[in-house]
Amino acid sequence: MSNSGLDKDGGISFSKPSDKIEEIKQELLNEQFRNIDKESLLRAERLEHAHKRAKQINYSGFAINGGSIAMLFFGINNILLDPETVNIISIIEEMTGLNLHYDKFIKFIEQFKAYLISIFGSIQILLGYYQQLRGRMKDADREDTFAFINQELGKAGF
Repeated sequence: MSNSGLDKDGGISFSKPSDKIEEIKQELLNEQFRNIDKESLLRAERLEHAHKRAKQINYSGFAINGGSIAMLFFGINNILLDPETVNIISIIEEMTGLNLHYDKFIKFIEQFKAYLISIFGSIQILLGYYQQLRGRMKDADREDTFAFINQELGKAGF
């Protein structure tokens, strides 16, 4: 016969068995928190803050880079190819007697636009990697950025 539902004096026990489990869990948690030192808690807090800041930088960079790329794709073409802009350039050429070669200028801007878009994309990839690096540093409980990078490069064989 099992005495699992009985009290110590043999009567019916109305306490929940899960209360005992919760008490044991709480005791274990308290014991674990006693073993954790203040420095490791502060380090974890600093790492969490650095990871959060890296996320904010990545998201801000995405907004700026994405807006810049959209402006380069749509805004610049609207300004350069606007009939009013062409009229102003023609007036400047007539007033000064210069030949500004507006078509070459537009080609130059188009080439430069491709470089800028690739630079914005590269910057965004670096910002994403920075966020990922900070997250991995937080998981590994490491604060020294360059030591962590060197360790990762060592794992890769560099």
